[in-house]
Amino acid sequence: MADPSETTQVSREATGERDDLVAAVRALAAEVGSLKDDVHALRSEARSLPAGDERPGWDEGVPIPVREGPAWVRSVDSPRVRGPAVPWLLVEIAFLVGVAVLCVVADFDVPVIVGAMAVAWALVAVGEWLASRAERERYRLVLGAAVEVPPSSTDDRAWFASNGDDTLLDAPSSERPPARLPPPD
Repeated sequence: MADPSETTQVSREATGERDDLVAAVRALAAEVGSLKDDVHALRSEARSLPAGDERPGWDEGVPIPVREGPAWVRSVDSPRVRGPAVPWLLVEIAFLVGVAVLCVVADFDVPVIVGAMAVAWALVAVGEWLASRAERERYRLVLGAAVEVPPSSTDDRAWFASNGDDTLLDAPSSERPPARLPPPD
C-alpha cells in the first residue's frame, strides 16, 4: 500500500483563491464588528420616543395606511363598560352573619333567631334567583330566543323503518316506500 503523502496531490494554484476568500471573510468580520459597535452605541443612548409628527421608518415620505375593517364591524356597538366586580358570595355571607350578630346582640329568643335567619336566608335566595333570571334574560336578548320545535313536526319514526335496502337509486318495493326524511317546515 502506498504512503498517503505520496498519493496526495496538493495544488498550489488554489492558494490565490484561498487568499481572496480569507481576505473577504476578514472584511466581513470587520463590517460585522462595526455593526455590533453601532448597535451597542444605539442601545446605550437614552433617547425619548419620536414626537407624534415624527414617524421612524424606511420610507419617510410614504403615509401610513389606515386599516379599516368591514362595514359590519364598524356597525356593531362597542361593548358596554363593566361595573366593578362585586364578590356577591362574600356580601351574602356578611349579610347572614350580620343578621345573626344583630339577633344575638338584641337578645332575641332562639325561635325568633331561627325565624330571622330563615327570613334572611330567603332574602338571599330570592336575590340569587332574581340575579340569575336577569342574567338569563340578558343572554336571551343578546343571543336571540331559543329555537323551539314547532308542534307541527311531531316525532315521526316512520323514516327510521328502512333497513337501507331500498334507496332512491333502487326501485321502491311494493310493500314499503323508500326511506325519506320528513319534509321541512
